[in-house]
Amino acid sequence: MNPNPSRIVIMLAALALLAGCGPNRVEPPSRFPRPVMAPMALTAALDADTAFKTYVHSEKLPPPGQAWRLSIGPASVDWMKNLLAAAFAGFNPDSGTGADIVFRPSIESVQFSTPAQSRTEFYEAWIKYKVDVLDKSGKVVANWPIAAYGKRRDRALTSAEEGMAEAVNKAMRDGAAGLALELRDPKRLGSLLYAPPAVNQGNGNAS
Repeated sequence: MNPNPSRIVIMLAALALLAGCGPNRVEPPSRFPRPVMAPMALTAALDADTAFKTYVHSEKLPPPGQAWRLSIGPASVDWMKNLLAAAFAGFNPDSGTGADIVFRPSIESVQFSTPAQSRTEFYEAWIKYKVDVLDKSGKVVANWPIAAYGKRRDRALTSAEEGMAEAVNKAMRDGAAGLALELRDPKRLGSLLYAPPAVNQGNGNAS
C-alpha cells in the first residue's frame, strides 16, 4: 500500500518541531585581554581536573521558558591560563610538577537569567569559583572564593544564545579580575613570595 502523502508531511513536520525543541546551547567565547601586571618571581601551574575542564550547566526554565546548556569549563580554563601566564615568571598550564605554587580550581555553582525572566533588557550570568592554592609540597595554603558576574544587553543580537554567551564571557572576565586582585595582595602569597633563603649549614669546621 502506498504511503499517504499527507501523513508523510505531518510526520516530517513533527520531526522538525522536535528537532527545534532542543536546549539553547551556549559556548562562551574565549576572548580575554592579557592582564598588564608585573610577573611574580615564582613558577606557577594550573591543576584543572576533567570535571572543571568539561563543566556544563544544564537547566530547564519554568514554562514557558526553554532549556539551556551552558558550557562553562573550556573558557574557564582559558581565562585562568591567560591570567596566570601574565602573573608569574614561569607558568605550566598542564601540570603542577616542580612549580612553586599550584592553582586547583573548581566551579561551585552557576546561575543565569534571561530578559523574559527578569523583565529587563539583560542576559545575566553568575559563576561561583573556588581556587585552592597549593605550595610545592602539595600543601593547601589558601582557599579563595571567586564570585563572578556578567551581563549583556538584549540589543542587536542575532540570537538568545549569543546574548547569554556574551554574559557568561563577561562573568569570566569578572572572575579573572577577582583572582588578579587576590594575586596582587602581598598578604595572600607573602609566605611564598618572601620565604627566607635556605641556610647553608656547611660542614661545621672552623677555619
